[in-house]
Amino acid sequence: MNGPAMEEVPFPSVRTRRRKTRFLAVTCEDEFDCKELETLFQKYNLKLEQTATLKALAILILAASALALVELLSAGSRFTVSKGSHPVHCVIFTSLFIVTNVKYLQVTQLQQIARLALLFSFTFALLCCPFPLALGHSAPQGTMSAQGPDAPSTKPEQGVWQLMLVTFVAYSLLPVRTLLAVLFAILVAASHFIVTATSVTSRKPHVWTPLVANAVLLFGVNLSGVFVRVLTERAQRKAFLQARNCIQQRLQLEDENEKQRQNNPAALSNFISPPS
Repeated sequence: MNGPAMEEVPFPSVRTRRRKTRFLAVTCEDEFDCKELETLFQKYNLKLEQTATLKALAILILAASALALVELLSAGSRFTVSKGSHPVHCVIFTSLFIVTNVKYLQVTQLQQIARLALLFSFTFALLCCPFPLALGHSAPQGTMSAQGPDAPSTKPEQGVWQLMLVTFVAYSLLPVRTLLAVLFAILVAASHFIVTATSVTSRKPHVWTPLVANAVLLFGVNLSGVFVRVLTERAQRKAFLQARNCIQQRLQLEDENEKQRQNNPAALSNFISPPS
């Protein structure tokens, strides 16, 4: 951020425009009219977004490792999809954490890492859904198998807190577009409802109450996530403009002082020199 760059984009002309989409009636994002100023803001905000991405990956690592440990220590020798996916996701999130935790990171690189984290967050949440698939030893005759209607792996509330976690992380920590975060949240919620409706309702016809409760929870998480994201985005842009304004005023003051020194050297020397 230097003097000539600021003179190209005067501060009084700086305005933000709100990007609107066909699918959303509300505004999604604020952007500066000047592309150079928007690029400058992204570079200015790179360190904060990198720290937020590291926090998001750390949360996902803890969640995946905790679920992997619980699945490993749980009773039963059968192999489930989630039991094999949680360690894999833990390794993936750890790898992304290591790649992100570097000193020199470009804006485009951080955006690609955030999109990868969003993709694997979707697979992590999807495999936590109540799939009826379970691979392992078959249950003995006369007993209910692991795929029966009372199996714990086919409860309608299974995977809800994982969906809520990745949804709020996508909104509040990952540096992705707001529209992309909204589409991600809608996609994971729809996937959970489809899997639950196809695998649970066929065995338990009275599960619509838990499904409605899940819908209310996910709607609340999405609403709070959008609220936090909008407030955070606007606060960051306001802080950037305030810092830019302060630096510009300081540079302008230095330029005016330099011009005064060059135009009136004799007056300054007479004013500084002591009287005879």
